Amino acid sequence: MKKTSFLSYLVIIATLILGACSNVDEPEEPTLPTQSLPFSETFEQGFGKFTTQNVLGDQVWEYSSQYKYVMITGYVDTDGDGTKENHANEDWLISPEIDLSNVTAAKLTFEHVIRYFANPATDATLWVSENYVDGLPSTATWTQLTTPLFTNFNDWTFDSSGEISLTSYAGKKIRIAFKYISTDTKAGTWEIKNFKVEEGEAAIPPADTPTGEGTEISPYNVIAAIQNQGNSKWVTGYIVGNVDVSGMSISTESKFTTPFTIKTNLLIADLPTETDYKKCLPVQLPMGAVRDGLNLVDNPNNLGKKVKLYGSLETYFGVAGLKSTSYFELEDGTSGGTKPTETSDAIFSETFANSKGDFTIVDVIKDPALSYIWTHDATYKCMKASAYANNTNYQSESWLISPAINLSGETNVTLNFEHTIGPASQLSIDKSHFSVWISNNYSTGNPNEATWTKLDLSASSFNTTAWTFVTVSLTIPSQYLTSNVRIAFKYTSTNTASATWEVKNVVVK
Repeated sequence: MKKTSFLSYLVIIATLILGACSNVDEPEEPTLPTQSLPFSETFEQGFGKFTTQNVLGDQVWEYSSQYKYVMITGYVDTDGDGTKENHANEDWLISPEIDLSNVTAAKLTFEHVIRYFANPATDATLWVSENYVDGLPSTATWTQLTTPLFTNFNDWTFDSSGEISLTSYAGKKIRIAFKYISTDTKAGTWEIKNFKVEEGEAAIPPADTPTGEGTEISPYNVIAAIQNQGNSKWVTGYIVGNVDVSGMSISTESKFTTPFTIKTNLLIADLPTETDYKKCLPVQLPMGAVRDGLNLVDNPNNLGKKVKLYGSLETYFGVAGLKSTSYFELEDGTSGGTKPTETSDAIFSETFANSKGDFTIVDVIKDPALSYIWTHDATYKCMKASAYANNTNYQSESWLISPAINLSGETNVTLNFEHTIGPASQLSIDKSHFSVWISNNYSTGNPNEATWTKLDLSASSFNTTAWTFVTVSLTIPSQYLTSNVRIAFKYTSTNTASATWEVKNVVVK
């Protein structure tokens, strides 16, 4: 009887324990607390409080313990054959909730590198949400932020994003997201560090501060255009007047008030109220759609409007100007002319505006009397080759060779560049002294030890007026669209003939 009672007691105890356990709630996943200002994440130790969401593809945001940043690329070797391929992806890097409830102004900064995107304006973007919690980004509403300096970089040097305003979200709680896009034909690389949100208004660069990269998505402002003459670039500014060409002097003939009588030019400035000609850029309006759409005689309401232009930055009215203007976009959406191909869509580009970039120079024949053959010209922002020195022509052979350019999987690729020869006395020189080549087996050393194919740079592709740049487009042979290639500009001269060859704005697309 006692044994039975004890067993019954144990059954009762077990029942009570199991019943109690069944009523215990499962532990919930911890929720990251809302972050107050200032909030920062260096990414030195990992993702920190950021989360990632993979929407499409096998590549994801990664942390680099070696370089102390986060990054993503869709250009990877996935099959182990030693060759990287482009892969389609959509990936988000999302901040924790950031509390702007107690501030009236806020701003965001970070450092990043953007390279090799087809179009950074669409494929490397920044977004903000007021209602995202977790899971796929599609579960929330996102608004794209306006971002400066979102353009392909020329190297792996980190650059500041600039101050991005979050003031319109003051009084709210938000999340910030970096959205990455790649395709099977083009996959860029994005590296990010030193993210920070803090109280305060985003700084607006003063009117005398140069801004922009000269690209469609990051055009030069007027002061930057004045300081970066010598290339075809995008420029933006306010239409403030024109030059009355009767006197042909910008200092005495600049006009800033209606009525206007000249259709052939404009003045643009960084401020809509500017009346100092020294802070203006004169813009040539060639006959056709550009002149018809912009001139202040037929379009007086354009005065004070912001405009984006594409043309050649060169002297006009004796000062820094924009000539051969081929395309315009007004702030109201009106546009006209022929829109150029944007280099951000390119497979490879090098302007030579600041240096020889990643190109290398190999002198095969160089007389000791010559200090150099190929060299960078900082004044005219190009690479130039010459074997003329001390009033003497020298025999030479010198190659300007690009870094490896991956053309795997590409179709219908062209090499585009601008070039010119001079002086006038040398315009009749045999054009075979200036040639363009492509190779898929050159690495280093003497280029004559590799296999090269000559591209068709015909005599008609050269300038007939000294020092006038001509734009050339050469088709890349299809057999080179399966591997890494190098492009080379080969310069030669003799003891009797040595012209100067200048090259700039090299684009493979």
